[in-house]
Amino acid sequence: MDFFKYQGAGNDFAIVDNMDLSITNRPVLANHICDRHFGVGADGFIAAEPSKKADIKMAYYNADGTEAGMCGNGIRCFAKFVKDRKIVNKDEFTVETGDGIKTVEILESSTRASVVKVDMGEVGDMRELKLKPSPRYGITPPGFREGQEFDVVFTHLGVPHAVIFHDQIGDGMNALDQLALTYGDSVEHAPAFALDGTNVNFVCVVNDSHVLCSTWERGAGKTLACGTGACSAAAVSRAYKKLGDSIKVTMPGGEVVVTFDGNQVFMQGRAVLTFVGSAPGF
Repeated sequence: MDFFKYQGAGNDFAIVDNMDLSITNRPVLANHICDRHFGVGADGFIAAEPSKKADIKMAYYNADGTEAGMCGNGIRCFAKFVKDRKIVNKDEFTVETGDGIKTVEILESSTRASVVKVDMGEVGDMRELKLKPSPRYGITPPGFREGQEFDVVFTHLGVPHAVIFHDQIGDGMNALDQLALTYGDSVEHAPAFALDGTNVNFVCVVNDSHVLCSTWERGAGKTLACGTGACSAAAVSRAYKKLGDSIKVTMPGGEVVVTFDGNQVFMQGRAVLTFVGSAPGF
């Protein structure tokens, strides 16, 4: 089975052509191929399949084999893949996802990298809550007291997201990464999110058009980037910190630009082909 490895802002995916629907063991394959020691290594697994509702269907699985409705960086990489492989032969097309039909547009294209814009849909309602997550391994990061309470804003943008602000901009991305590693797992599995779990985003506002974001991704752990997380971080920052309608979101692996038209959310960023290979036995 041939696979194609792509990354968007460091968020990496193994993508396969399943237009003949011959691959039926997708959860098992996802878990195997995403393993960074015994498989290819990826944050997620994507299969391109036929759709009766749109130009193409994106079947998306987390690294642990669980299915997810939507992935922002994943759909950008998916758009480049199906266009590069001539599965879809136009620059603007529709994609069926678990979160409905999304419109993607390839703005710039080359063999290795493309710039893709995605209509992410409308941001969901926002709910405020307070949590006291347990630090991983019992270690509290410097500058944080044991049992510290976090103000959390929960929203839904294809998949669930919790946004937690860290206002010490001088601490930079390293502090956000440490917070995600320390508290991400505990927040993901907090009783407040017992039904489905949640992705967790630690966010710092730089100015009215720029935020930093580090994400603990549900089913994958700490990642270099998360597209729906970037959109959720921007949407919550816009609502609670009074930011503008165009926000650059910088993540450890790169950046995207999130724009708003009312409640409609659009994301633009690069999708990069990194590797082509074959996974035996599937």
